[in-house]
Amino acid sequence: MRSFNLATTLNLKIVSVVILLMITTTTYNHWLSLQEENEKNIKYLISITDFLVNKKPVNAFSEIITRQSATNASVQDQILAFNKELQPILKDILLPINIIKFGFYSRHYESVVAIGPQFDKSLLISIAPTLVNEIYQGNTEQLFEKKNSILWHGATTIIYIKPIEEHGVIVGHAFASINQDSVSSAIWKRTANTFLGAFLMLLVCFIIFRELFVKLKKDLQLFAESILSGHSYGYRSEIAEFTPILNYISEQTEQMTRLDRLNIIGEMAAGIAHEIRNPMTTVRGLLQFIGNKQEFAIQKENFSLMINELDRANSIITEFLSLAKNRAMEFSENNLNTIIYDLYPLLQADALCNDCEIKLNLNTLPNVSLDQNSIRQLVLNIVRNGLDATPSSGIINISTEFIDSKVLLSIKDSGVGIPLELKDKIGTPFFTTKENGTGLGLAICYRIIQRHAAILKVDSELGKGTTFTIEFNHV
Repeated sequence: MRSFNLATTLNLKIVSVVILLMITTTTYNHWLSLQEENEKNIKYLISITDFLVNKKPVNAFSEIITRQSATNASVQDQILAFNKELQPILKDILLPINIIKFGFYSRHYESVVAIGPQFDKSLLISIAPTLVNEIYQGNTEQLFEKKNSILWHGATTIIYIKPIEEHGVIVGHAFASINQDSVSSAIWKRTANTFLGAFLMLLVCFIIFRELFVKLKKDLQLFAESILSGHSYGYRSEIAEFTPILNYISEQTEQMTRLDRLNIIGEMAAGIAHEIRNPMTTVRGLLQFIGNKQEFAIQKENFSLMINELDRANSIITEFLSLAKNRAMEFSENNLNTIIYDLYPLLQADALCNDCEIKLNLNTLPNVSLDQNSIRQLVLNIVRNGLDATPSSGIINISTEFIDSKVLLSIKDSGVGIPLELKDKIGTPFFTTKENGTGLGLAICYRIIQRHAAILKVDSELGKGTTFTIEFNHV
């Protein structure tokens, strides 16, 4: 329950941070959108007022006022007639949006005298002059924001005003006004839709991530169980992209486990090997001494058998000591090819005893830091293992090459190969498939490889043979 609560708390924190980030980003984007929209709309307003001033006939205001004053009609009727004469100009304006109003204001009538794009009689005759005169007193172009605008029946607007001059006198103004509340509302609606869409995407991503997390957790549990059971090699994850990572972890875990085994064996070897060899040497000497006496001649064969078995035990202890962790190594710059050439006569002799052949394919190599004695033992152990696994007339190929700052040593036999189920066990101390093997030869090789900071790769195919490849770093 505690794990669940911790996971839930973590999920809530992540979601909260993401939502806060989304809100902040959305608010900022809303502000940017509003500024961009205002800049675009102001250009509309300026273009409209310029059009109205330029499209208006010369001296139109003065002439209309003169004609209407002569009719003795009421002021309201004169304003409506004024609007009628100027409406054709207003109808020539086509707008991509319907939240802009424009028209003319007359200083003579102290009133709006033409309004578009839709005719609104109330804006011409039902507004007291004191409510609109204050914004038409200037003699220059003006742009400002006005709250509680009469033109938009109380909404906030941005209005642009341009004076109209006839006979050197300012007789009125052309104006264009946009409903800022509608602009803001439209942007907020668009922002809300964007936020909702982003939130839904976040929710979908969260659900997918949750499913992925559950699968990953299950995979890791199965992988951990496979490591404990020793069957993690070639593990396949339900998430294909995760398989190489798990395989890498499996390889590293196996390598660390093997090294831990070697360290334990080394510590054991260093602690008890000498104590065992001393009494064994005494027993062997006594057996040899007694076996040479005439009265025991009849038991000569049994004494020889006991001495041989003691010698065999002593050789196992000698190999055991090779695993000692603190065994001194003398590293120096050496050429791997030189070591193999020096070792070749001994290898060839071993091969002839097994009715096999050694073939060399050595390419030019740089010097690397090596302990000669250890490398000789490494090559001997792997070659002799290969000879034991190779039938008569078989071939052991030894090759070297230098690739990507790596010095590679490959030893390939033409033996029976290693079964897949045993591949993970090679190099484990005391594991062997030979009838008289000790299971320490490859364990020693792994120890030597570890102390040289090298890498061993094993490729095997049943019926075709096994290739051991060691990679040495060249600095």
